[in-house]
Amino acid sequence: MPAQAATKMVKFVERSPGWLRWGGGALLLSVGVVLSIGAVSDGYWIVLVPAAGMGLAAIWWCVSAKITAAVEGQTVLLSGPFWKRSLQLRDLHNVEVSGDSGLNPGPVNWPVVSLERGTLVRLNMGGSAVVSFVSDGRRYQFVLSSHHSAQRLAAALVG
Repeated sequence: MPAQAATKMVKFVERSPGWLRWGGGALLLSVGVVLSIGAVSDGYWIVLVPAAGMGLAAIWWCVSAKITAAVEGQTVLLSGPFWKRSLQLRDLHNVEVSGDSGLNPGPVNWPVVSLERGTLVRLNMGGSAVVSFVSDGRRYQFVLSSHHSAQRLAAALVG
């Protein structure tokens, strides 16, 4: 029985900057508190459900919202909130590193957005560099906090 070579896993996890993470959480929590006060004072108890949802969303945003790129063996697993995709490294083309503003184009600012009629998938929690590549007919962009991290991810993607 041949010995199996240990596969090295390279993982990149990006979270939003602290000011955005805690500021966004405070905003969500304050909306939940205002809804709760209005529900209790006016007797609309059903409004406590969305108020609790805002509180849970605030906790989630502050504690566990992130995007991840994990390269293991011959696959790369990209994931973000409510989204996940596994791609084969052999199918990746045009891997490039460039600077980035950390902002999403368009009206939606969610960590994973599909733009340009579904031909661009952008994973972004804010950052200054982006790794772009093409696979399965789409262009993917993974935004990282530093140019050095982006170069390391690109190197892992090209082998």
